[in-house]
Amino acid sequence: MWLRKNHLLSCFILLLLGVSSLRAADLEYASPEAVGMSSARLETMHRFVEESVASYPLTGAITLVARRGKIVDFTTYGFQDKLAGTPMKKDAIFALASMTKTIVSAGAMVLVEQGKIRPSDPIAKFLPEFNRPRVFVRMENGQPITRPATSPILVRHLLTHTAGWPANGKGEPDLAALYAADNFQAASSLAELVTKLAQHPLQDDPGTAYVYGPAIDVLGALIERVSDMTLHDFLTQHFYIPLGMTDTSFAVPAAQRHRLVQVFNRQDGTLVYAPDQTQHGDQRRPYASGGGGLYSTATDYFRFAQMLLNGGTFQGHSVLGKKTVESMMRNQTGFLGDGVKSNNLSEAYGYGGSVKIDPFYEKDMSSIGSYGWGGAVSTWYRIDPTEELVMMFFTQHLPMASALMPPFANTALQAIVE
Repeated sequence: MWLRKNHLLSCFILLLLGVSSLRAADLEYASPEAVGMSSARLETMHRFVEESVASYPLTGAITLVARRGKIVDFTTYGFQDKLAGTPMKKDAIFALASMTKTIVSAGAMVLVEQGKIRPSDPIAKFLPEFNRPRVFVRMENGQPITRPATSPILVRHLLTHTAGWPANGKGEPDLAALYAADNFQAASSLAELVTKLAQHPLQDDPGTAYVYGPAIDVLGALIERVSDMTLHDFLTQHFYIPLGMTDTSFAVPAAQRHRLVQVFNRQDGTLVYAPDQTQHGDQRRPYASGGGGLYSTATDYFRFAQMLLNGGTFQGHSVLGKKTVESMMRNQTGFLGDGVKSNNLSEAYGYGGSVKIDPFYEKDMSSIGSYGWGGAVSTWYRIDPTEELVMMFFTQHLPMASALMPPFANTALQAIVE
């Protein structure tokens, strides 16, 4: 263990010093026309983002579009910090929020490949705190009445947000009040978060409902328990070092914080820094939050997304197997029926992201089988395997500028001409 951790530390130091075999210059670029896209049509995308930045709600953004493994658009707009007058730069660092979930879910799939866990395993096998899950029924005399859950919580339930926990501050009011009173997200460690969550009843029986709650934070705890490594070290060893993701971490080093994109919203019509961002760049919770704690750059996340599109390999580095990636990007919540898919009726949920399964209710023109996710601070990506396309729209705004993401996707997709 000592040798492994010290080897990892040495590799990470080399990575930070810039001697990784993968650098920004090693990314492949091409003209849009070389990969069946139109430069003129991409100007429509640029105008859309420019107009979004020139008016509320955005102050700055980055777009990155790649087809057939080659970047055809990498454009900056507006400001990293509009109040300070700092222009957006291509190496800007963003808070990923829930785009963290795809990376951590991929981390769990590494353990699946190693035979250490299976999606069908009860999580109590690794986190015995959850060995007797119970489901909330009602409150009586100020106390929760519960019943035994009809099934254990499985690893696949963590990966698909079907473990049964309520969404933060939502759901049945009495149950939401119980969770809020405990404030489990303020736990001092992942181990304490697990202990706190295990003391509370579930909202739903495991596997019966898609509810966007704390599942990936628990998955991070499971990765730590099974691997005997911190979540940061595990992700560094299996993704950051081999993929060359030099700027992805749960906290931004002090020397790099000038690259952070500031998060804004408006109060009474005035542009202000978003609340709770005064220590922007710090670890966002007391523990490494697999559900939303990472910071990264557009190029770092592109490396990860392109690896998924490539079936687990990027620039000669194989970090996941082809069948593993296929399982991540497959409908894994179809058993819930048409009434419960993901966050809209055109999508189901795979492992770590949504999967487009039905064009009828589509929000954008991406192909069936397209996969991706967004973050609450307004970052978004989508992988379209049919078109061999990666689309990314990175900005920073609270609340999430989610209404802009489907039209952005359409302005990128319409640039495909062959």
